[in-house]
Amino acid sequence: MEEIFSEAISHCRWKTVLRNTLKIIDIEKYKNNSFDEIHKEIYNICKEINGLGKLVIYDITTAICRYHNINIDKVYIIGSGPNRAIKLLNLKAKLCNKLKIKYVTIDDVINELSKKNIVLNEKNGDILESYLCNWQKNIL
Repeated sequence: MEEIFSEAISHCRWKTVLRNTLKIIDIEKYKNNSFDEIHKEIYNICKEINGLGKLVIYDITTAICRYHNINIDKVYIIGSGPNRAIKLLNLKAKLCNKLKIKYVTIDDVINELSKKNIVLNEKNGDILESYLCNWQKNIL
């Protein structure tokens, strides 16, 4: 189980708290859910737990989505890396009112990257979020 949530664990300072929380999450129950539905439930589990913030909640959700091969149809903007990346791409984030997190569309990211001669044919928002996180590190 730990390997499924390795990204969440690596981003969290409160590792023991997170590991104890992960023990109560039944990932099998999310098999037929969307990212939005899973995120809402994980948020409700974690919202009152000190040390588990938006990035960890996102990481738990995306891990469950990867486990069940659930496509994420938006690029969610959580953390400084993706925030810097969309600024570098001159994109404005929208607010997903249901989830209270910012996002940009996959098409907008692909289009702006293509203007920089970066051609990607990716339709999974989590993969693009990871790409943006790494891409922005290389821009001065």
